[in-house]
Amino acid sequence: MQANYIFIGPSLGKIEGKLASNYLGVEYYSFQGIPYARAPVGNLRFKAPLPAEAWNGVLDGTKEGPACPSVHVLFRWVIGNEDNCLNLNVYIKELPKNGVPLKPVMVWVHGGGFTYGSNSTELYGPEYLITEDVILVTINYRLGIFGFICLEDEHLEVTGNAGLKDQVMALKWVRENIISFGGDPDNVTVFGQSAGGASVHFLTLSPLAKGLFHKVIIQSGSALSPWASGVRGVKHIREYMKTEENDESKILSMLQKMPTKELLTIQTNIPNMIIAGFQRFFGPVVEKPSKDAFISEEPEHLLKSGNYNKVPIIIGTTSNEAAFHRGIRVFEGLRWSFDCKLEIPLDLRKKLSEKEEAEVVKKIHNFYKLPEDVCEESSFELKSDNLFVHGCHRSMNYHIETNNNPIFCYKFSFEGRMNHTKNVSLAHFPKTHFLCMYLATMVGTGFMRDMLMKIAYSVGFEKISGSAHGDELSYLFGCLLSRQMKPNSSEEKTMKRLVKLWTNFAKHNNPTPENNGGDLGIKWIPIEKNKHHYLDIETELTMKMNPFSERNKFWNDIYDEYSKKRN
Repeated sequence: MQANYIFIGPSLGKIEGKLASNYLGVEYYSFQGIPYARAPVGNLRFKAPLPAEAWNGVLDGTKEGPACPSVHVLFRWVIGNEDNCLNLNVYIKELPKNGVPLKPVMVWVHGGGFTYGSNSTELYGPEYLITEDVILVTINYRLGIFGFICLEDEHLEVTGNAGLKDQVMALKWVRENIISFGGDPDNVTVFGQSAGGASVHFLTLSPLAKGLFHKVIIQSGSALSPWASGVRGVKHIREYMKTEENDESKILSMLQKMPTKELLTIQTNIPNMIIAGFQRFFGPVVEKPSKDAFISEEPEHLLKSGNYNKVPIIIGTTSNEAAFHRGIRVFEGLRWSFDCKLEIPLDLRKKLSEKEEAEVVKKIHNFYKLPEDVCEESSFELKSDNLFVHGCHRSMNYHIETNNNPIFCYKFSFEGRMNHTKNVSLAHFPKTHFLCMYLATMVGTGFMRDMLMKIAYSVGFEKISGSAHGDELSYLFGCLLSRQMKPNSSEEKTMKRLVKLWTNFAKHNNPTPENNGGDLGIKWIPIEKNKHHYLDIETELTMKMNPFSERNKFWNDIYDEYSKKRN
């Protein structure tokens, strides 16, 4: 059931939206594909975004706008285009009325390794979150070479972090325009997962984002994650451009004239493996100091100094982050290196001598009890720690020293049929499982859907415990594979709890406030110095102490020992 409505926007113009239904069948209003910045094409390609211009007539907000260019993470075809890819979606329960209080705003930043993803409802539908009285905004930002190439010549105005500057521009749009949708520009929560979580953390560190948000939720990623760091210059792409040119201005001119598909071919040919000690070529960089720099100091320095945007924080990970690796290997055709030198986080590895590196490798083998012939499954804990867990842990330790706002820690441990990342990753035939789940969703209901679901779950799965990287997303958003929610199931209960916790935080600065958190049956205690209280989100909610304590201590000791040797 859909009906079109005219929404009178701000100074930009009129927007036409539509009615949609949440997972309970209750209607809400959807406004999609709204440009928040000018199309980053021609001479604007790779550069910081410019504000969107007003439009004539009525903007069609009844369908999604284009994704920013990338290669589809599963099917490997080119998706998106640069024209109007800097768009956002706004979802509201009701049209604004005079005398009705402004509503809290939640702005979602998608993940995808700074290389993939979009704000598409295939992954991030509002059907769950919109059951609460909040306004949900989901944004696109430039990815890969388009959003994270960084040239040394600052006069060329390609200083890096264009994708992060897109996020800042989207938040400026929210500040200036969300009141037209009934949203409160003084109560904005930014949340994201994986590279989205790292992006949200970077936003807390950037002077450009000051005052644009008031709370953050950081899921399975941080500015200290070893993969959240790019490189400067063009040395790494020259050979893939098949040019001997060294002049950055000429290289920029060549890149700006290239078709999108050719640029993506260059990008996909550059190695980009998810290994702690491997440099991500297209990712956040520390820029040269200027008023327009997104970040001009190392994240660790900013966290230590307290020179950042201090707001209340929720931060956490899943219980077995690296269980998703098998799926990525299958779908991307990657080979995983188990050279333990490359399992040392990059920021630490760069400081080590050859002798010290060998010492750390031996410590890793002994602590994680790795066999001589290291297999992927035997390294799940190691990869979880050095890619996700310890970066979040270090970030919490710094924040507790310099941020007086509450910091809430969690671990998502729930294992259910909607843990789609884990299911796809650990299926014996992952492509078959995914395809059957996809077709079952397309069919909707009836015998054919039931048969496809039966086939999907008959392929067999590796028996590995814990929730994988991204599994919590299926309980926050209605995604392509999760449209059918069984009433009173453990999956629905988990979804309701997670949605309540996240939206309570957006509304009250507290996920379990006195008057609104009672139905959750628990009080979420913020962390303290040397007391890392955390909420274990399992079949039930439980407060515990010090997540992954022994593993985090191992890496704390490694960092402390080899940092002291440098002092």
